[in-house]
Amino acid sequence: MHHHYIDRFAYGDSPIHRLDPRAKVLAVVAYSVVLISLGRYQLPSPGYLIFPAVLLLWSETPLWFVVKHTLLVSPFVVCLVVFSPVFDRTPVPSPFGAGTIPGGWLTAATVLIRFALGMFVLIALASTTRFPELLKGLERLGVPKLLVTQLRFLYRYLFLLIDQAMHLKQARAARDAGRGPLRWRWQSGAGLIGLLFIRTLEQAERTHMAMIARGYDGTIRLLRPLQWQGHDTLFLAATAVYLFMMRWGAQLGGWLRG
Repeated sequence: MHHHYIDRFAYGDSPIHRLDPRAKVLAVVAYSVVLISLGRYQLPSPGYLIFPAVLLLWSETPLWFVVKHTLLVSPFVVCLVVFSPVFDRTPVPSPFGAGTIPGGWLTAATVLIRFALGMFVLIALASTTRFPELLKGLERLGVPKLLVTQLRFLYRYLFLLIDQAMHLKQARAARDAGRGPLRWRWQSGAGLIGLLFIRTLEQAERTHMAMIARGYDGTIRLLRPLQWQGHDTLFLAATAVYLFMMRWGAQLGGWLRG
């Protein structure tokens, strides 16, 4: 498995790709905070789809890629909200017209919609920002250096660990043609986990020695240093105005009319 599997679309060239990673991170964080700040029974309006749609369409990120990765994570969220209609039967005004509906259904709907919107912007961020540049941007924004370092090593060596696991699985299948007794396969699986752990430690030691030999000091160095430009400020300002109008525009309009 190649490490470009996660951010293979991040090496494109579009106005979104050319934005400073710090601007995109701040915009995504602000968007997520606004989504979280909505009330328990408040459905996000269709206007909240504008921000992720602009990022994804302008960066030419394939729709199938976005939907696929959103669906991969969705079972965890569905399990969280599936019993909400059972435990929350509080009648609340229906957002679709007169009458009331059980609050649990509205809670489940708003959680799922917020989850989908949040996934859209996170996928847009990962698909338009090279991971080393994203980590450098997080470091410049004050994220603890230890956390950034851990993310960098996770990104770089997770795929090596997956390859090792796939090789061990293939070796076991070659020995029993995939038809061994279930009990034996469970026992050998436990041994494979132990062997994978040992190989991981050995790889970590070799990697550490190689890094020391190359003079690694924990600093992220990029071929293209980050540089904040005017279009980054414009993007962040436009995002701030958009989020303010989406979250508090209706209240502001009512206050002005009053």
